Amino acid sequence: MTSVNPIFESLSVDPEQVTAVNAAYELACRTLQHIGQLEVDREIIARRIVQAAGDGERDADKLCERAIHGLTALDYRQHRH
Repeated sequence: MTSVNPIFESLSVDPEQVTAVNAAYELACRTLQHIGQLEVDREIIARRIVQAAGDGERDADKLCERAIHGLTALDYRQHRH
């Protein structure tokens, strides 16, 4: 069984949906990293995935797409050195 990201542990959804949500989150984070985007606030990604899952979506690719589509500059963390 795949381990569940702690962000999603409190969700009360069926096992299929938990698997899809977890996979979508990992895919979204990898996708954004791969295209060289600044680090996105992962809580925003998680909330968007949960919202899409709440609408009944169970496909990890579609959940990922809905999570990262339309991100704005405000969604990116401000890094201070």
